[in-house]
Amino acid sequence: MIGIIIGVFTICALGMVGAGLQENINDTIADNANSLMISSIEEKHIDGNVVRGLSEKDINDIESAVKSVSSNYTIAVANSGYKNVKAGRDNAYAMVLGISDGGLEKVIKDMLEVGTVPKGPGSVVILSEYAERHNLHINSRLSTTNALGEPTTLRVVGIMESSTMTKMMAMSQDICLLFGTLDLHRNLLGTKDNLYGMCMVIVDDPYLLKPMANAIERKMNGKAYKDSDDKVTITNSFDTIDSLNDVLDMISIFRIALSSISLIVAAVAIVNVMLMSVKERTREIGILRSIRTFKRQILQMFIYEAGIIGFIGALIGVILACIAGPIVLYMMTKSLSLMLAPSVFCYIPIGILIGVAVCVLAGLYPALHAANLNPVDAMATD
Repeated sequence: MIGIIIGVFTICALGMVGAGLQENINDTIADNANSLMISSIEEKHIDGNVVRGLSEKDINDIESAVKSVSSNYTIAVANSGYKNVKAGRDNAYAMVLGISDGGLEKVIKDMLEVGTVPKGPGSVVILSEYAERHNLHINSRLSTTNALGEPTTLRVVGIMESSTMTKMMAMSQDICLLFGTLDLHRNLLGTKDNLYGMCMVIVDDPYLLKPMANAIERKMNGKAYKDSDDKVTITNSFDTIDSLNDVLDMISIFRIALSSISLIVAAVAIVNVMLMSVKERTREIGILRSIRTFKRQILQMFIYEAGIIGFIGALIGVILACIAGPIVLYMMTKSLSLMLAPSVFCYIPIGILIGVAVCVLAGLYPALHAANLNPVDAMATD
């Protein structure tokens, strides 16, 4: 029974944690899975310099491709760069992300915890985690220098919640993310050869992303598939989900293989236990057969016994998994609500069914052996 407990516990606990993490990752990305990110990989020659970026013509071509699929979209362009800023007595290295007006509202409005969308070159939105660590709030001031090296002050007009996407952008808790307008970026970092670092296509229907990506690919790169002569790269937020799910699926296969080892050991142990039970009760089986108990009834008796052992072991394993799983999941995601997700909760009945099935299958051979004993020989056994 210990083998069944360990096997079912492993399946359920690892399954719950894995499914919970998958739900958490998918939910987080799905919240932002309404956009395409287009960036240039083509080298452009401007004033004798080799630069990369999207020109106004590139943006118009991208919009033309998007419009051929649907008119329900928002095009936003963005530039980013790094700047040293000072919040009170704290110095920080900031990533400045300037986004065109319509896109800025689309990107951050739903994530704003308090405040408003920035307007003008002197207002910014910061992340809530950074605000808490440095005691910043609405109307707090950040000191820095503009593109000419002159002192300038930025006012915090909004605080937005952190997401997996923003954490990936910041890369470190010590980096301050400043969201604002394109004028903010120009004011702090200057122009960028009239080029944009990134173009975003934002839609309400995520199922438009793939056909839009294909249309942009054909328009900008001349084909629907990537090639060495591509001018732009396109990142579909749904592709991120698929890639992560592929990785998690591989982890799931390893998890199943690990659990299967425990179940195989448990099955061998059940066979041995049941064979010992048959040997100890051989005389009893002979008496039952002599009073015309059918082979089928003897078979059922031992299969039921194996099933009960499996059910009890599986139940204990599931209970232990229901204790350990949420603890591990909470430590990793800071949320217990994921335990109620169908993909997580389903491991409870699955664990019980697997435990019972393994024991019944393992008990089948001993049960057949018991049912086919010769009654006379069985009664003669000491």
